[in-house]
Amino acid sequence: QGIALIMFPAAGPLLTSPDYHGLTAGQFGLLFTPQIIAAIIASALAARCVRWFGGMKQVLLAGLLADVLAMSLLALSNLFIGVGSLSFILVLLATGAVGAGFGFAVSALNAFVFDLFRDKADAAVTGLHVLTGLGQVGASLILGAFVGLGFWWGAPVVVGVVLALMILFQLGLSLKLSAESRPMIGSMGGDRLPGRIWLYALVVFLYGICEGTFGNWSSIYLQQDAGLTMGQAALALSVFWGAVTTGRALFALISLRFKSQPFYQAAPLLVGAAFIMLPLVGGFGPNIVTLAIAGLGLSFFFPLSVSLASAEAPVLAATVSGAMVAAIMLGAGFSANVVGLLSEPVGLAAIFQFSSLYAFTMAGIVFYLALTKRPLMLSDENPGKLTI
Repeated sequence: QGIALIMFPAAGPLLTSPDYHGLTAGQFGLLFTPQIIAAIIASALAARCVRWFGGMKQVLLAGLLADVLAMSLLALSNLFIGVGSLSFILVLLATGAVGAGFGFAVSALNAFVFDLFRDKADAAVTGLHVLTGLGQVGASLILGAFVGLGFWWGAPVVVGVVLALMILFQLGLSLKLSAESRPMIGSMGGDRLPGRIWLYALVVFLYGICEGTFGNWSSIYLQQDAGLTMGQAALALSVFWGAVTTGRALFALISLRFKSQPFYQAAPLLVGAAFIMLPLVGGFGPNIVTLAIAGLGLSFFFPLSVSLASAEAPVLAATVSGAMVAAIMLGAGFSANVVGLLSEPVGLAAIFQFSSLYAFTMAGIVFYLALTKRPLMLSDENPGKLTI
């Protein structure tokens, strides 16, 4: 899932190159509009689809199938480069498919992991996203390898084949949420979320803007504004995602022994500092270090947000997971479109520094959530109802 999702921003220098698809900055930003729309719809409906599809396993399989379609369309776009707008349209359809895949698959995976490891949910959910992060690192490396071989489209073909094999493997597995065997299943997608959950969703939305700005635009900024080569920009993006993965792995271990809240509160401040620093540094090394700092700050923030929000409404874990995924994709889509529209008149350097405000706003909300946290418990009269 991580490889499929990051294949598109990793291909940013390629898709915007006149030698390939030749997309403008505005068109590249527009690519992520169908992705965000599809991801929001899929993640928002994930809990209800448990009933419609017959279980959360089917929701997961639907997500993987959408990813296969996305990789197929991306590879197919190579045949229509220079043929009007056909290649652009195919990539638009591909990003829509990968958005649906992300919405379904990640919502399902978050719910499964929280359900299976409730006693160590922070570490478990973060550990899940370590694997996603490995895929995010791999996307740039795999694509770069195939670009070097002279046929970039081989990358989505290989990823699509592996995803298809995963679908076949999972067909034989027995996967079921504990809530699916209880009468409460009828309301898994319809219960009203507590107000604090929406604050977590707002934080995740802002996180999505930050991650989307670094993940989608840093390689383009480094190539066009910082003077790095396409290979150096791709390597820098890999370092960013590598730092994200490393940070998640370290946090998964640390959270087994220490409280997670101090890290949760410090992370947005680190991200804000990286936004300010990136346009101020020069050279390959300093830019890589800055992106590594940003990656560490962002690394565990989303999975920890999912875990903390789910812990406040455990019987609504599937719905909470879907809401968090919708929020992060909305933030990523906001970033892609706004940065795409403003990149030429304003400049990416100014946009990166302004984006520090998103991170500092995240920090303020996180501190508020920590200061106002109250224990939640299940109502004795209704085990499906939460009381504060």
